[in-house]
Amino acid sequence: MHPGIKTWIQKVKDKPIPALPHTVTELLRLCALDDTPLQRIVDLVGQDPGLTVQLLRKCNGKDGHRLQKEIVSVQQAIMMVGTRPLSNIAKQLPTLHKSLAEPARSQVLRVFCRAYHAGMQAVYWAKLRRDMTPDEVFAATQLHFLGEMILAMYAPNDLLNCFKLRQEKNIASEEAQYISLGFTFDQLSLAIAQAWHLPELVIEALRAENANHPRGFGIMLAVQLARSASIDWYSEKMSEIYKQVAEWLELPMEDIIRQAHQLSVDVARVSNFETVLQTAALLPRIAASNAPKKIKQAIAQDYQADICLMPQVGILKNTLEDLKQAVSGKASHEKMLRICLEGMHDGIGLNRVVYAQLDQEKRNLQAKLVVGADNDPIFSRFSVKLDQPHLFKLLIGKSLAVVINDENRAKFWSMVPAEVQKLIGTNSFVAMSIFIKGKFDGVIYADRHTSACQIDNNSYQYFKKLCNSLAKAIEIVQ
Repeated sequence: MHPGIKTWIQKVKDKPIPALPHTVTELLRLCALDDTPLQRIVDLVGQDPGLTVQLLRKCNGKDGHRLQKEIVSVQQAIMMVGTRPLSNIAKQLPTLHKSLAEPARSQVLRVFCRAYHAGMQAVYWAKLRRDMTPDEVFAATQLHFLGEMILAMYAPNDLLNCFKLRQEKNIASEEAQYISLGFTFDQLSLAIAQAWHLPELVIEALRAENANHPRGFGIMLAVQLARSASIDWYSEKMSEIYKQVAEWLELPMEDIIRQAHQLSVDVARVSNFETVLQTAALLPRIAASNAPKKIKQAIAQDYQADICLMPQVGILKNTLEDLKQAVSGKASHEKMLRICLEGMHDGIGLNRVVYAQLDQEKRNLQAKLVVGADNDPIFSRFSVKLDQPHLFKLLIGKSLAVVINDENRAKFWSMVPAEVQKLIGTNSFVAMSIFIKGKFDGVIYADRHTSACQIDNNSYQYFKKLCNSLAKAIEIVQ
C-alpha cells in the first residue's frame, strides 16, 4: 500500500462523511411519523451519499452489531437498525454546512452530485439486466466515490490540482491523480472501503480487473459516465461509454443515449445539491430533428500528453525489497503480482500494467490483475484471442520479452492483433511471458497510455528485471 494512502487511512479512521442538512431535517420528520412508507425513507437516504456511507459503515463495521451476512443496501440497513436508531445516526452526523468551510464544502457537494447521478444510472441498467438486487448496485456505485469525498473534505486544493493538471497538461485522469497525489482516487477508495469493512461489491468494483464481472462492469461504466458527463456530454469518451453500455445491455446506442439524458434530468429534479451545477444543465437544448443521429465512436482513443511518467530508481529498489519480504513471509501469488505490477507503475512509470492468464478453455488471454486503469473499464477487460498466430501467442509458447517503440515498430507492429491495437490505443508497449518452473503462468503487458510517451530502453530493462524477479519469487514460495 502506498505510504500516502496509509496516512489517509489513519487520518480518517474514525471520522464520518458529513450529511446534507436538509436530508437530516426531512429524515427526522419522516421517522417521527407512523405512516411513512419505508421506500420514501430509503429514497431520501439514497440522495445523501454521506448518510449512505455512514449507515452502511455502521451496519458492517466491527464496532457495530454486524450479522453473519453483510449489509449491502440502504434498504437492508434501514430495516436492520429501525427508524428510531436511524434518526439518532442522522442526528450524530456533522452536517456539511456546519462542519466544512469553502472550498471543501463546494467540492464535497460536487462529488455527492456525481455519486448520486452515477448510482441512478447504474441502478437503471441493473434493472434492465433484471438484476435481482439492484439496490445493492446503487449503494456500491455511490461508495465508489469515497476517496474523492475524503479528499474533497480534507484536501480540496489537492483535488482541484488533479483536475487542473489533467486539463492543462492533457493527460489521463489517473496520471494526473498519481502525479498530484502519488495514488489514484479509486486506490484510496478501495483502501478506505476495506478499512471500514464496506460491502464486498464496493471492493469488487474498485478493482479494475473485475471489469469482466457484469455488476462490477456496470458500476465502473456508470462512474465514468457521471464523471465524463459533468464535463462534456458529447465528448469521444462519452460516445465510448455509450457504445460499451449498448453492447453490454444489447440495446440500440440511440436508446442508451436518450435514457441517460432523461435520467440525468430526473436526477436533477429530485435531488437537492443546492449551488452545484447539475449535470443535466450541461445538456444542450436542441430540437429532436437537429439532434445528432450518430455520435462518433472510439475505443481507447490515443491522445498527446505533455507529461510522461519516468522511472524512479528509489521506488524500484523498494519494490525489489518488498518482493524479497514477500518471499520470506510466503506471500500469496496474488500479493506478489500486486507488488510487481504496482512497482512497474510507480517505479518504471508505466501507466497501465496488466497480468493476463489463459482462460479455462485456453482460447484467450484475460486480465487477472490491472494497475493504472481505474478510469478505463473498457481497457480493464483486456483480452486477447489466441485463434491466430500473433505476438501474444508466441509469448505463451516460451519465455520471451518484447518492446515495441519507434525504433522497431515497422518490424513488429504487424504481429500485434488488430483488436489489441484498437483496445490499447497506443503504438508503444512492453510485454513478457512469465514461466514458473518451466510452466506458463501468464503475460505482463504494460504501456504509457499514449504514443507521445514511447517506452525507452532503460524502462524496458527495468521491466524485464521486475518480471524475472517476480518469476523467481513465485518459484521459491511454490
